[in-house]
This record gives sequence, structure tokens and C-alpha cells, in this order.
Amino acid sequence: MFTNRLHATLISACILAAWAGCDEPLSLNWQRQPTTRPARIVIPPGVAGTVAQYADLVGAEPVTVRGYGVVVGLGRSGSSEVPPALRKRLTDQMYKHKLSSPMAGTSQLTPARILADEDTAVVGVSGVVPPAGPPNTRFDLNVEALRGTQTTSLDGGVLMTVELHMALDETVGTVREAKSWAIGRGVVFVNPFIDRGNPADKAKLRVGRILNGGTVTRGQPLRLTLREPDYLVAHNIQERLNERFGKGLAKVARGKTPAMIELEIPPAYRDDYEHFLRLVMHVYLVGGPAGQEEHARQLSRAIVLPTARREDISLVWEAMGRQVLPVIQPLYGSENLAAAFYAARAGLRLGDPLAVEPMIHLAKLADSSHQLQAVLELGRARQFIQGVGVLRQLLAGKNQLLRVAAYEALLEHGSTGAIQREDISGQFRLDIIQADADYTVYATRTGPPTIMLFGHNVPIYRPVFYCPPDELVTINAMRDASEISVYRKVPRTEKMSETFKLPPRVDELIRVLGKLPTQGRDGRPEGLGLTYSQVVRVLYGLCEEGHIPAEFVLQPAPAMRRIYGSTAATGRPDVPEEERQ
Repeated sequence: MFTNRLHATLISACILAAWAGCDEPLSLNWQRQPTTRPARIVIPPGVAGTVAQYADLVGAEPVTVRGYGVVVGLGRSGSSEVPPALRKRLTDQMYKHKLSSPMAGTSQLTPARILADEDTAVVGVSGVVPPAGPPNTRFDLNVEALRGTQTTSLDGGVLMTVELHMALDETVGTVREAKSWAIGRGVVFVNPFIDRGNPADKAKLRVGRILNGGTVTRGQPLRLTLREPDYLVAHNIQERLNERFGKGLAKVARGKTPAMIELEIPPAYRDDYEHFLRLVMHVYLVGGPAGQEEHARQLSRAIVLPTARREDISLVWEAMGRQVLPVIQPLYGSENLAAAFYAARAGLRLGDPLAVEPMIHLAKLADSSHQLQAVLELGRARQFIQGVGVLRQLLAGKNQLLRVAAYEALLEHGSTGAIQREDISGQFRLDIIQADADYTVYATRTGPPTIMLFGHNVPIYRPVFYCPPDELVTINAMRDASEISVYRKVPRTEKMSETFKLPPRVDELIRVLGKLPTQGRDGRPEGLGLTYSQVVRVLYGLCEEGHIPAEFVLQPAPAMRRIYGSTAATGRPDVPEEERQ
């Protein structure tokens, strides 16, 4: 094995919502709270009469969390500097999470020993808990070596378990919020595009991300708060929500006061809670079945207008349920493609088989701004298989974002016949997409770390000689060689590893690079143990130098979005949808 015991043990330690319908009677002692009204409130037509007109959703805001932790496995790129204000906190954190524990088999690894090792670095950790994220929700983290320390790079490092709090003081090591919201750990991802030979880029090596490295440990209570406390309005909201989303005796809404209703995510929406909360805000409250149908018809006339809020209209239809299908079905074939898409989307989500072909048509329209969305909706419609064929066809297209969308839609649908999936030592996932098209290497930088290969047996061209400036790995082969040779420089010792011989294919290379150097059945290490970030860097370099005849695509940076913003706005509501996005 080409890693010493301390380094190996450290890595193992790391990877390792009528009051007759309420549960409680209405208290007669509540006092009406003063409310402040804006000078002029404009309720957009699309949400008039819905929950969003009367209440705000509380507990669905993104929460920024921060903490301090230790990254290990840096070889000679780390430092032993620890700010005095952080030493005790980091030490206590390590003990709490079973480092230096006889039961965990790490009694020889004291926090003091770890912090004194130049193989490690003290880092600041931050992340954003997704809106309304329940316990066990995963999210990405940002890490950065502390200023004033001599750490030169976080590449190849692993963050040990760190507790993440809602807020920190500006002073290093001081916590204002005692409650922990999440924990974080995992392998650091460093931007593969950094030019390591450029001195101006070296500081960027001190910054990284941990894909899916945060885990929510306590969720936010979800509730609706009425802008003006009102018994009848609150009761109506509670009844409508339970009628639409509750099953049997199960309730999703419980009124507690005339100003507040608690929400609970029903089991059917546990994996799609953001969608559920958007539907909640779009439940129409006015009138009975006849009133609902009339409002649905009004919206069907409004959706073709240039100023229509089509996203809201579609969600209102969906929240009404299947009784709106006869109203929206004529829109599936509308010449107004936006109206057709949003009507078909509502129909598809409500289980209307008549919406499938219109959505397939939209997914094939290359010049449509709704093509990408249509592809994803076909993936959501798991009860219908008609769209699988077009999704597989799109895997072979030239639009990279559309190919990835089709791949994701097939995974969502559960139709993975064209996708070979493989776990690489628990570090990342390798997905090989069988498609007759130009080769593409696609790497994610948010969510589960994944490398996707589009194409059959993506080759490595010979002759090849690849060795980055830091000599992380060396890949070489002569023109007529039937195999390529691969070896790496081992952190800390800087000695060269055992040489691997493998077929000149990208999938074979990824396996050898990413698998951990654990002993296989033949007594040899199974892989070189590069991190996901390092494997991505090598693939990018090989593509750039022409040794891999594929386009390299790194997933666009993610953007945090709110589940639902306030629908009450000041000013004019007649801004076209395209200008608001």
C-alpha cells in the first residue's frame, strides 16, 4: 500500500406544518397583533383567491450555516497552524465525532496530533440549507483555508466531520447560535480549470467545494401566517388543504390560531416537498366546485395573454385537481406554445394520458424555449412510458444541456436501459450513456459527484504522455501499444505508486484513477485513490490535449432559488414573463 498509516486512518475517519377540525380548541385569549400594510398591494391575477393572497409561507427560506473544521490528506500542501481561538473547539468537535476513540479504533489519533500535522489544514466551512429542507437533506458546502495560514492547496483533501451552525460572529471561532443545523464532511472538489503554473491562480487552490457534503440534522417547522388574522380565512385554508392533500384521518394543515396554520409534508410528497409547498400556496379558496371550474376557465383565457403569469396559472390548475382536465385539455394543442406547455404540464402531473403526446411534441421542438422543460416533465411522468423513446433519441443530440436533461429525465423515470451505472469506491458515480453521437465527458459540481461518458467505449488516443505540473499522475503509451501505463505520486512521501496497465479506454482509466488503493483479490491495490476532483482534472487535461476525442463539459454553477416568493407586490403586475426571468 502506498499511503502511510496516519494518512490512511485519517481518510478512513473522514469518509467513514373549524377549529372544529383542529386538534386543539381555539384559545379565546389570543390578541390581535398589529399589522403594517404597504401603501398599495397588488395581487397578481394568477394567484388572486389562492392561499398566496392571504398568507405567507414561513420556514421555507434558505438558511446559511457555517462552521470550522479540519481537512486531512493534503500531503505537504497543508499547515500545522491553528488559531488559538479555534483549537479547543476543533478538539472538542473531534472527540464528539469519535475521532480518538477506542471504540472506533482511532485511539492513537489524538486531536493534538492531527492538528500538528502538515498533512492537515484548518478551514472555514459554509453552505446553504435548501428551503424547507427536512432532516437528512443533502446540500453542497464551500470550504476555504483560513487566512494567515500557510496552506497552499486543498486539492486531494477530505473534510472531517464538522458541525454547522446558523450563524457565526465575525471573530474567528466565536459562535452566536448554539444550535447545530447540519453536519458536513467529504472530499474537497477544487476547480479543475485552475492553471497551476500561473502564480495568480495559486490562491484559488485554497478554496473548494464538497459536493453533497452537508446533511441537515434538524428541519424548520413549516407554517402559514396570515397577513391579517382571521378565523374564517384560516379555517377555510385548513379545510381546503386537508381536502386536497390529506388522506383519511391524516392532516397536512392544523390551525393553531387565527393567524397561524402548521403544515406537514404528506408521505406522497416527501421526495418532492418543494413542489408540494408551491401547490399549497396556489390552492384556490373561493367558492365550491362550480366556482373552481369557472375560475379554471378564466385562467384558460388569461394564459394566452402576453402578460400572463403562466407558472402560477399552471400551479393553480394542478392544485385544483383532476376536475380541471376538461377545461385545460383544449389548450394542449394551442398555437401559443407557452400556453400549450403549461397546460400540458398541469395535465401530465394530474395523470392525464392525453397530455403525453403534446409534451412529446414540445420535447422534439428544437427551436422552442420550452424544449428543456418538456424533456424534464416527461421524466417526472413515471406512469407513462410513451416518452422514453424520444428521451433516448435526445441522448444522441448535439445540444449538451439537452443531452444531460434527457439523461436526468430517464433516471427520474426509472428507464435506465441506455445507462450503465457504477459506484467508484463510494467516492463518485460513473455513468456510461450508450448513445450514437459525438463523445462527451460531463462532470457534475453540485449534488452527488458524477462523471458521465456519452458514447460507446470512449477511447484514449495513442501515443499519449500526460503529466500535470504537480506530477499528480502520469499516463503514457506508445503509438502501437495495446495498453496504457498509469501511476501517481503519493502524497506525503512523494514516491511513485505501482504502475497499472489497462486498455486505452476512458472508462477503464476512470476506474483505476478513482478506486481506493485497497488490496484486491490478487493482492494488488485496486486503484490509485485519486479524489473526484483530481479525476475530473485529469480528464479535462486529456481532453484539452486531444488524447480523449471528446468535449469536456463541467456542470454550470448551481443557483439557489426560493420555493415561493411573496406574491403581494407593489407597482404594476403587467411585466411580461420573459422579462421577469
